[in-house]
Amino acid sequence: MESTPKFLLEIRQRLAELSGNNRVIAERIIDYPEEVLQSKVSEFAERCHCDSAQVVRLCQKLGYDGFTSLKNRIAMELIDPKRTLHRQIAEPATSFEQLKRNFALNFTRTINDTLANLDEKAIEQAVSLIRNARHIVVHGFGSSGLAARDLRIKLVRIGYYAMFPDDAEYTRTLVATLSKEDLLILISFSGDTPYILDNVKVAKKNDVPILALTNYLHSPLAESASCVLPTTADEQRIRLGTMDSSVAQFLVIDLLSSLMAVEFPHQTEQRILQIFETTR
Repeated sequence: MESTPKFLLEIRQRLAELSGNNRVIAERIIDYPEEVLQSKVSEFAERCHCDSAQVVRLCQKLGYDGFTSLKNRIAMELIDPKRTLHRQIAEPATSFEQLKRNFALNFTRTINDTLANLDEKAIEQAVSLIRNARHIVVHGFGSSGLAARDLRIKLVRIGYYAMFPDDAEYTRTLVATLSKEDLLILISFSGDTPYILDNVKVAKKNDVPILALTNYLHSPLAESASCVLPTTADEQRIRLGTMDSSVAQFLVIDLLSSLMAVEFPHQTEQRILQIFETTR
């Protein structure tokens, strides 16, 4: 099954930092890339209800020389005429069987996109941060809290001293006790959740390393983190709420914890034995 074109992934990751007309233009590029190919800059600007200069500036903000440069990139990635871009759910669900196919389609694309967007060096850095941490605090809010709780359980099972405080005030208090020898792991789909950013500020004061799992590489959380593991879920594509983002988060967590258990089995066994001895 095809993964999402890379230019779309890159633009989606920048959405959190865009507002106003810039956001409108970016979302139209995501929803109608074929329209970009078939339009002059003035025509595309008219459909976005803005002027041509705004479209060109947005293209430059996204890393392109201009509108033509963006069109060339889209043409390169959509060169296969058989390729179809699935927007929202591929087909409206008119039956239970169709609904099941829609779930499978979207979750499979989320898995493929997330795996394609993960960088091996970032994974290695995340593993190193966890291995060298004295204490680990894992935190997420809302649906990301479920992923944070799961990561904490997995880390404990392979022998790490990890905590998941589920109270916002207690979390801030706990983070304030951390030092540069510890690790704060924060999980947030948007990367701009106020509760999460509050903890970033506290951690930064004490030089605490931060490992972030987020969908947006240019979000405040990602830009403040020591290491970022990106999830790649398109919440606009489906009407399944937070499930798409949860699939991406749990995938990264499973990959990370499995990699650590497989690559360092001796260290994992030793850590578990140490915990067992101290709790006897």
